[in-house]
Amino acid sequence: MSGDEEENIIQELNARFQELRTLMITIGSVIAMLLAGLNEVGFINFAVDTVVDWVEDDPDRNPYLPACEEDWGLVADHFVIEDDILFNVHVMDFMWCNNIHSIHYNITVDEKAVSGESPEFRNEYGFVEQIDNLTEGTHHAVIEVSNGSFDFLEIITIDFEYDEVEMQAAVYGCTNDTALNYNESATHDDGSCEYEEEEEEITEDCYAYIYDSLSYWADNNTSIYNEFDVDFSCQANITFTMQVNLMDRDNNSILDIEDNFTTYHMEWDFKYLDFYDVEMLTQAKGVLYVLYYDGEMVQELWQEVA
Repeated sequence: MSGDEEENIIQELNARFQELRTLMITIGSVIAMLLAGLNEVGFINFAVDTVVDWVEDDPDRNPYLPACEEDWGLVADHFVIEDDILFNVHVMDFMWCNNIHSIHYNITVDEKAVSGESPEFRNEYGFVEQIDNLTEGTHHAVIEVSNGSFDFLEIITIDFEYDEVEMQAAVYGCTNDTALNYNESATHDDGSCEYEEEEEEITEDCYAYIYDSLSYWADNNTSIYNEFDVDFSCQANITFTMQVNLMDRDNNSILDIEDNFTTYHMEWDFKYLDFYDVEMLTQAKGVLYVLYYDGEMVQELWQEVA
């Protein structure tokens, strides 16, 4: 290649570079004008606020969200009925962190004992145990609840008297006059009181969401079972609609089924919508859960069939 040819190539490259530089300056000016206009009408602030609202409270999207700090407490009531004692025990996370746990418990009265282990639960769990055939006199009860899957240990002691003559003349029932089933004739409370649930007011800040779901083949390999747990952010009863779509390998819906259900706050109450004895199930790849609340679609969740 001669010197003149090299010089021509360099001049051509410089010319192309100047054209590209001019184009970039023009595009930058247009973008600056657009951003100024969008900022003037508040669009940028709206977009930023929308993204922040979408991310800030979701631990799956926001790695800097602080972990929920659980605060567990234990409450126990006891009721002497005839010659038996009934223990009504309740353990609860006051922060409602919604984590899955289990507990161990042991109750002793003098030399008698009863123990057990809870199933997995979220936020709160209650159980009732009974020790029979009390003898006359003073008794000492110890209720111990210890960690099953979290760091927790609480011990409650109760001293009580058992008077056989008094118990023979007792009338058992609910003795709390604020209860729905108050019995004015009762002389001894038997733990049967029922109370009206206090619910939060449902506001625009309350929302429904799918906490957990599971889809799996039945043993006969011709049916698919679908289980789902829907929670509500406020302490209230709601009705929601769940639509379950059976999807093929091209993500087209093969079948769908829907129904209305009720739930309360964060109760762990799985519902079911299943597909039975359908030939097209051999094409099934997954299940799409679609949650509707208050007339609007609020969440979609894809679930592989196990």
